[in-house]
Amino acid sequence: MQLLPQPRHNKHRPKLISEQALEESPNRGIEEKTNADIINSEPFIAKRRTAVPMEHQITPKLLELASQDSFPAVGRREKRHTRKVATSETEERVAIFIDGANLFYAAMHLNLEIDYTKLLRSLTKGRQLLRAYFYTPVDNTNEKQQGFLLWMRRNGYRVFTKDLVYLPDGSKKANMDVEITVDMLTLARYCDTLILLSGDGDLAYAVNAVAYQGVQVEVVSLSSMTSESLIDVADCYTDLDEIREEIQK
Repeated sequence: MQLLPQPRHNKHRPKLISEQALEESPNRGIEEKTNADIINSEPFIAKRRTAVPMEHQITPKLLELASQDSFPAVGRREKRHTRKVATSETEERVAIFIDGANLFYAAMHLNLEIDYTKLLRSLTKGRQLLRAYFYTPVDNTNEKQQGFLLWMRRNGYRVFTKDLVYLPDGSKKANMDVEITVDMLTLARYCDTLILLSGDGDLAYAVNAVAYQGVQVEVVSLSSMTSESLIDVADCYTDLDEIREEIQK
């Protein structure tokens, strides 16, 4: 075990009369004399302490920290309409959130078959991928869908599912807005940019909350299926049709 150095217990020597007089002097702290000056009674020039304003000491330190990007990027949001391309893989960390049902209908409208490996590559653009989440309703009797989700889990995606609910009118529904919102707010503290693939206007409030934490938010979806409220709060919007050649099989 390594022992820490112990403090020295120096014996206190009796103070000289000249030292006591110096401590009790009303000018102590303004003029200082050395023991040699007092004992030898030699003329001396008083050393005056110059008080430095506190702000002159603190401000340079704050400026130095700010220049090193030590603080989160709160208040530095800028409206962008093109995705940023990182100059190095570790420059910017991104997390991707995919509304599976919304993306499925958008791709079907474009008659587009998506290559999900190319999709990740297109969205990250050389940036460091922190997480890629895929949210989708499931039909446990659909073996083809189960095989697709297994492939997604083994190829870079974190898959979250919810069973379909059959409504009295015969329609099916499985809303996953809450799951997407919670995960976005949780991951926001660990990354620089969030990429949302959805056009659902119900997610606009969550996107706005993430943006006010200083995180850039990019929305990718089909323009004809995207809420204007979602586009308004995003830092960058990309029409899915613009990148179809990058992500199709």
